[in-house]
Amino acid sequence: MLRLQKQLSSLLRGDRESPLPSLHRLLHSTASTSNFSVDDYLVTACGLTRGQTPRASRLLSRLKSPSKPDAVLAFLSGLGLSRSDIAAIVAADPKFLCSKVDRNLAPRVADLRGLGLSDSEIACLVLASPIALRTCDMASRVDFLVPIFGSFDEFIRAIKRSGRVLTSSLDRVVKPNIAYLKQCGLNVSDVAKLHLSGNWVLSCTLEKLKQLMVRVDKLGVPRSSGQFKYALATLACLTQEKIDSKRETLKRTLECTEEQLLIALVKHPCLLKSSEDNLRSTAEFLITQVGLEPEYIVHRPALLSYSLKRRLMPRYLVMKALQEKWIETPEYFSVVSATEKQFWTRYIDRHKESVPGVADVYTAACAKLDLEGSLQLQQ
Repeated sequence: MLRLQKQLSSLLRGDRESPLPSLHRLLHSTASTSNFSVDDYLVTACGLTRGQTPRASRLLSRLKSPSKPDAVLAFLSGLGLSRSDIAAIVAADPKFLCSKVDRNLAPRVADLRGLGLSDSEIACLVLASPIALRTCDMASRVDFLVPIFGSFDEFIRAIKRSGRVLTSSLDRVVKPNIAYLKQCGLNVSDVAKLHLSGNWVLSCTLEKLKQLMVRVDKLGVPRSSGQFKYALATLACLTQEKIDSKRETLKRTLECTEEQLLIALVKHPCLLKSSEDNLRSTAEFLITQVGLEPEYIVHRPALLSYSLKRRLMPRYLVMKALQEKWIETPEYFSVVSATEKQFWTRYIDRHKESVPGVADVYTAACAKLDLEGSLQLQQ
């Protein structure tokens, strides 16, 4: 009986003397859990808008208390991430709030620091691909990929373009794909640029990458050609259906054969990146307004890739104005293929005395002002 009285007395004394959690703490914890609202937490603690919460809360249906996300937010704040940065991370990857700081996040960040990355660089990395820090060993991937892209800043730019390369297996996917691309004639710099253009090529299966290579070979661009890497980047962004449709548009507009079209595509495969509407309107302008023959365009396919309103039309107007003043000009392709600096030097600055006002009109034309009608030049 005396022993029982002592135990009861011990339970009734203050928290510091009790071996058990206090009743107050238990009640507070229970109330906190029962009143926890994921939507409210996302707004008040994470900085999301009400419009962002539905998607995020669906992915956090099992989250019943703020203890784990509180630890995650404190960890992110410790890396120097601002409230808006944290909101962006949570919006991009809501499940990041369920990460285990001690078991996953902290060790992975420690490994990144071991590579020599600063906290600000790590913060940039997490912002670019939060899912990678949550799901995989980032250090080994960063260590391998940064040299591929040439610098940490370029690596971050690549990850922002597509973070899948960070979550793909290095040994089973990324390294074999890079090795295969090198076998096909690309160097490391080409591989990095290819990722920026066709952002799935380093993270797809090797079989899919080989299928892409077959499509490039069918286009007729030799692997030894300087245009091969551009053909690869172009076709990586397009379905075969899109490519076939654009080819038909070009054949109809230029009234050329399949063999003639192949000449153009081998010379300038990036031509296929242009939309069908742009290809059609540009070709029609070159043929009907400038007076070029379709065959001329086929052998100079880059003409179809230049901006109609910001390059082809303004320079044509300047060229026409010079010719009206009996000033000899080179062929149209030479005029439009010149760099902006070269164009100003050769065709505007050199003739601004004999053709007053041409500089102002060209500037206005490039600014997408009214291009209809002829140049209003001073007489």
